[in-house]
Amino acid sequence: MSINEIEILKRALNREREAKEIAEKFVEQRIFNLYSENVSLNKKFKSQSEFQRILIDNLVDALFVIDFKGNILQSNKEARKLIGLKSFENFPNSISEFSNNNYKSLLHKFKNLNLKTLKEKSFKWNFINRKKENKVVMIKCKLLSSGDKNSHAIQAIVRDITTEHKLDLQLQRNQEEQKFESLILKHLLAKDDLYENAWTLVNHIAKYLKTDDCVFYSVVNDKLIQIAATGNKVETNSKTIINRLKLPVTEGIIGKVARSKQGLIINDTSKDQSYIVDDAQRLSEITVPIILDNEVIGVIDSEHPEKNHYKQYQLDFLSKMTTSIALRIKASITEFEKNINTEELIRTKSRLELIFNSDHNAEVVESLDGLILDVGNAFLKLFSFPLEQKKAFIGMSCATARENLKVYFKNEEEFVTRIDELITNRNPHLQEILELKDGRFLSRDFMPVVLNGKLDCFVWRYRDVTLSVNYEKNIEFEKTKYKSIIDNMNLGLLEVDNNDNILSVNKSLAVMTGYSTQELFGSKAKDLLLSNQNELNSLFREKREYHKHNYSVPFELEIIRKDGTKRNWLTSGNALKDINGVAYGSVWVNLDITELKNLIDKNEKLIKNLTDSNEELSHYAHLVSHDLKTPLRTISTFVNWIKDDNENNLTDESIEHIKTLEDTILDMDKLISSTLQFAEIRSSDGKKNARINLSEVINTLIANNFLLFEKEFKIRYPKNFPIIEYNEVQIKQIFQNLIDNSFKYRDKKKSSYVEIAFEDKLDHYLFKIKDNGIGIDKSYHHMVFTIFKKMNQRTDSSGIGLWIIKKIIENAGGKIWFESTLGEGTTFYFTVKK
Repeated sequence: MSINEIEILKRALNREREAKEIAEKFVEQRIFNLYSENVSLNKKFKSQSEFQRILIDNLVDALFVIDFKGNILQSNKEARKLIGLKSFENFPNSISEFSNNNYKSLLHKFKNLNLKTLKEKSFKWNFINRKKENKVVMIKCKLLSSGDKNSHAIQAIVRDITTEHKLDLQLQRNQEEQKFESLILKHLLAKDDLYENAWTLVNHIAKYLKTDDCVFYSVVNDKLIQIAATGNKVETNSKTIINRLKLPVTEGIIGKVARSKQGLIINDTSKDQSYIVDDAQRLSEITVPIILDNEVIGVIDSEHPEKNHYKQYQLDFLSKMTTSIALRIKASITEFEKNINTEELIRTKSRLELIFNSDHNAEVVESLDGLILDVGNAFLKLFSFPLEQKKAFIGMSCATARENLKVYFKNEEEFVTRIDELITNRNPHLQEILELKDGRFLSRDFMPVVLNGKLDCFVWRYRDVTLSVNYEKNIEFEKTKYKSIIDNMNLGLLEVDNNDNILSVNKSLAVMTGYSTQELFGSKAKDLLLSNQNELNSLFREKREYHKHNYSVPFELEIIRKDGTKRNWLTSGNALKDINGVAYGSVWVNLDITELKNLIDKNEKLIKNLTDSNEELSHYAHLVSHDLKTPLRTISTFVNWIKDDNENNLTDESIEHIKTLEDTILDMDKLISSTLQFAEIRSSDGKKNARINLSEVINTLIANNFLLFEKEFKIRYPKNFPIIEYNEVQIKQIFQNLIDNSFKYRDKKKSSYVEIAFEDKLDHYLFKIKDNGIGIDKSYHHMVFTIFKKMNQRTDSSGIGLWIIKKIIENAGGKIWFESTLGEGTTFYFTVKK
């Protein structure tokens, strides 16, 4: 390279170095400027942020900034106050930390916001804060965007309008109540009819209280009478109350209000014992009295199916409103009472006319001067006079009438003279029996009638009592007949007074005691007959206190006969009471059970001997079974040794003989075990039943015995079985035997299963064990439950299992049976009593 070229390169390199230094100085200056500007900007931003924070904290309204996941990014002091936080409580990090109801409500509100088109939206929201204050707020929402114009949060300005909301509600309520009150007064002034006014009242009040149940009660003669109602109490398309109530003022919540003269709200009627169910049970009730001059003239009662439906302001308004309508209601009630009294007079007159002219009481009214004033239709019929002759009798002389009537009576003259005697004495006389010549009997009553303190007339009443007199005669006859029967029956009857003095006995009791009836009369029963008086006194005292003069529960007494021998009596009694229900003595029925007790003693000894014998037999069976199994095991052991020692020397025939011998040993072992089970049935019968969780029993049974065979044998059964009262060992034996049979006799060509099911019946459970095994030939059905009967030659079957479970089930009060088809399967059924 030439010197010129080198110089040119040096100059170019110097120029590059100078340019680089200039560029580096420019970058350094720019970085410094940017840093200075950034420091200034940070100071300005911090100042603005601090100002903004102070501004937010001093906002009159609460402010929340919330991201789209519900996290609260920013809030102010008013937000803390609105939520109701205490000074030591931290502000929530997310709206999910609000109460469950508030969170769900708020989440629903925000989900309804369209974030794409939302610029600013307002809505009203009700909630309860942490101080349990009911709040109503107006929420203004808008989206907050970052520099890239993507929305990242929602800003909510929340204004507390609770006070304004309450004022609006109160104003609306006042307007509604004024309109409601003026409407009622307008209708009440238009009519005087209590029914019309009451129907108007209940319909308007039901609408005001937002319920379909409202009743108006009028207070008439100390009774609360339903006058008008709404809802289900009224027949469709009519103003008729179904099953109209008439309550004394002493009953129910309505009666309580009528007595106290104070309105009442019941928030939960199920907790109030005075609540009376009308057409249906309702859970809240409001009751308001209508009072005029400090007197309750009516009651308004409304009910609602929900608790806490009625409010205090409703009670206050209705109490004020009833004061303004009380005078008008009183006028209607007065007219109503007047109509009731008039109707009652008409009904009473009709009843008296009906009674006087009825077919039961034959009456004649006689004046003081001896003339007939009136005669009843029944009197004419009694003596076969045509009803058309009634007018002829009125005004007739009573003396003439008696002379005409006396020919009907068996004692004619006595009929007339007795009437004269009664009129002279002028004292009431009832139920005097007269006999007619045709065999009938009449009862006669004589009643002087006094009006305003003066004798006005006489009333004669006749009734045909032929049936009654004949009945009493029959009763007397039956009494004589049954007295003869009682005197001769084997039961001894004894009647005593409260001091135990004997009043009467029958012949049987005299024979049972050995005393004559004369010796027994007037004697004290306990002194004469009882062997242990202290025991009897204690027994009687106990029974009198417990049964209150009812001694019908039988008990035993030891009696001493006149000859000194002791006898056992079973006795039962009952108190004798007078017409006022006061006990004046008692009557006792006695049966001599001495021979019966001796027989019972003999039976008890026999049962004890049989029980002892059974226990000895059971013990003997255990010993015999053990003694038989010991040589059986020895034979089995030696057979195996012979087989092992001579395995290579045995012929096929010898091996077959040894196999038959082994099968026979197994069969014999099974028979011995079955014999033990047979003996244990009796010993387990006496064991007490217990409450058994059958689900646990079956689960354990299957787990211990059948889990290894799951692939070749399925067991289907429900998750839950009933709780039963049974012997636990025996119920296990039942299920194990039946499931085991299904397993043994499965059809290996099929996919084998057994299915366990049950049905809950009225007084028992029905269990079903169904399999799809080989089934049982119909010709063998009669042998299934027979002891030691086998339908095949299996060595693992003894022919006693089904017999044993049949005995267990039947001893427990149940039944067992089966259905089976050869080649299809078998179903066993059995019952367990509840």
